[in-house]
Amino acid sequence: MSNHRLGLRRLPLPHIRAQLHMTERYYNHRPHLVLPHPPSSTWTSDLQSGDVSGVSIQQQGSFFGFSIEFGVTTQVLGLNSSFLQVPFLNLMANLRQRGGSVRVRVGGNTQETATLVASTPDGAALEKDYAGIANPTATLPLVFTTEIIKMMAEISALTNVYWYMGVPFNDTQHWRLQIAEVGEAMLGNYLIGLQGGNEPDLYSRHGHRPDVSPQDYKDEFGLLIDAMNADSNIPNKDLLIGPNLAGMWSPTDIWETGFATDFNQNLAALGVERYPTDNCYAQFGIGTPRTGPEMLPTFLTHQAGKTIVPWLSDSFRAALWGIDYALQLAYSNFSTVLFHVGGQSVYYNPFTRSY
Repeated sequence: MSNHRLGLRRLPLPHIRAQLHMTERYYNHRPHLVLPHPPSSTWTSDLQSGDVSGVSIQQQGSFFGFSIEFGVTTQVLGLNSSFLQVPFLNLMANLRQRGGSVRVRVGGNTQETATLVASTPDGAALEKDYAGIANPTATLPLVFTTEIIKMMAEISALTNVYWYMGVPFNDTQHWRLQIAEVGEAMLGNYLIGLQGGNEPDLYSRHGHRPDVSPQDYKDEFGLLIDAMNADSNIPNKDLLIGPNLAGMWSPTDIWETGFATDFNQNLAALGVERYPTDNCYAQFGIGTPRTGPEMLPTFLTHQAGKTIVPWLSDSFRAALWGIDYALQLAYSNFSTVLFHVGGQSVYYNPFTRSY
């Protein structure tokens, strides 16, 4: 077989010698590497004495946390105290390893109608009343047993999770304080807050109350304090959190009623939520339709909030916005930011249940 058939070509000898000659010239005349001088091991820095202006309060590793809608606790946390969701435990354990502890709120709209019962017909820790829906966001009334709170205690023992819960606020003439009683008894120091009402500025819009005003809410919050003070099964009277606004009222509307000053001894924290817009039209047919391209600029200018927009709320860009916005809150002396988990049908979940 000839070289031609193999596709080979013999290089002329002078050409090979020329290549070798160029290689020798390169190695003989290549530039020498000049190492930089090592950095100085001593330097001078003028330290400022006294307080630094413009610095926020000292933040903790648990600054970022989660808010879990009460109605989906058995989907996220576990079925009961004997069946905990391992993926959730792993996530909490990872966060504890990095931040020391984790703060989780169990509440939301479903806390307003939650009723603690001795047992449910099918033995579940939580059941929803699908026939009792009477609001535009299809929030389900629910009943639950002490297994929910016992499950939370088991999670705390394993992963150092601290909890916020909420007292039902839908009937302020007949307070259901069992969630506070059992919560304090079972969770102990792991219960760090009890919300008094969730989004009271949306009560009228959602059909919960007619014409609720900031003063009305303040008065009802006072009734809650009176009821808790009279309940010997609630030893800690200073765990309440309010006003938990959605944005229809401004915080100033509440402060002008004397809420923060009059209830200072009973408040563990002041809480607010951010709803500058929504995409309720996509799921409930109310409000204004929203699209990802339309809403994108609001995520770049710190104006969006708990907005439900597919391919935007669950995007990497939105995650960066969330971190940036939360750090703005940290700078403004907010002590905790909670990312809400609303179930599998929403787009804004910080993590997705996949089990």
